[in-house]
Amino acid sequence: MIELADLSETALELLPRRLRDFVRLIGLPATLAIVERYGGTRLYVPATWGPEHPLVVLIGEANLARLSAEFGGDEHADVPRGVRALRHLRDERIRAEYQTTSAAALARRYGLAERHIWRIVAQGGGAADSAQDGLFGGGL
Repeated sequence: MIELADLSETALELLPRRLRDFVRLIGLPATLAIVERYGGTRLYVPATWGPEHPLVVLIGEANLARLSAEFGGDEHADVPRGVRALRHLRDERIRAEYQTTSAAALARRYGLAERHIWRIVAQGGGAADSAQDGLFGGGL
């Protein structure tokens, strides 16, 4: 699970304002659960709810209470997908994990092509084959 500490300042700034508000109120894990379920659609945050309400099941009653205090009973709110920020975070993690994990393993883990992993690593300024240097003596 992605934690708030995992978000770089850049990734946090890339989050749409609504998602930054959600992170402030309910934390990153609950916000990501909402994005995963409702991203790209409209969401109604109720002013009152029962224990079986879908948002209670998804993020817990305490988190729904915090959201409701700020947004409860208002019009339906658009829930952004946060694609840019989440992609940025994913790419940061891939670059960090590449130091100890092969491109093939990362491609399987993140559901990407191995070539795309190499592109992400290269865009970060790291050597695309640095994780493999130890296998072959570290260079020419």
